[in-house]
Amino acid sequence: MTPFLLPVSRLRRFGYAAAATALCLTAVGAASATGTDQGAAPRPQAGGPITSETLSEGDTTLPFRIKAEGPRHLLYRKATIPPGTATGWHYHPGSEIAVIASGTLTRVNGDDCRVRVLGPGDALVEPTGPKEVHYGVNRGTEPVVLYITDVLPKGAPVSVPADNPGCPTAR
Repeated sequence: MTPFLLPVSRLRRFGYAAAATALCLTAVGAASATGTDQGAAPRPQAGGPITSETLSEGDTTLPFRIKAEGPRHLLYRKATIPPGTATGWHYHPGSEIAVIASGTLTRVNGDDCRVRVLGPGDALVEPTGPKEVHYGVNRGTEPVVLYITDVLPKGAPVSVPADNPGCPTAR
């Protein structure tokens, strides 16, 4: 059986890692903007300290692994799925970790047609590759808002469209 979505209620460790990554990227950007040479101590910036805001968080006790071979492109994004809207069948060529901030997402696993309903505070780690087809739909009355981190092979899209594997529950 293939891995399935890992539902969790607070992915706090990921939230901290994402915040640390954002902080590092901010520091690198600030160093570049001020002309600091690599290896030299960054010069202080006027205007106040660097801040970090947690946009979503959750925890998991379920194991997962992010496989990253070769150059990677990291992407942190906010996705909004309006009521009545579906993602279509697709898979991810890279790792995707998401936390649902609001709304209710219904996710159908293409391997066994299992349906999971996820809401605010639930986090998920999407399986990777063309054998991991899935579908998401907002069957609720409010938009689904997700905060997502993608770890993509350089040049790869966030998702790739796929055919319905024969699941009648997807609509």
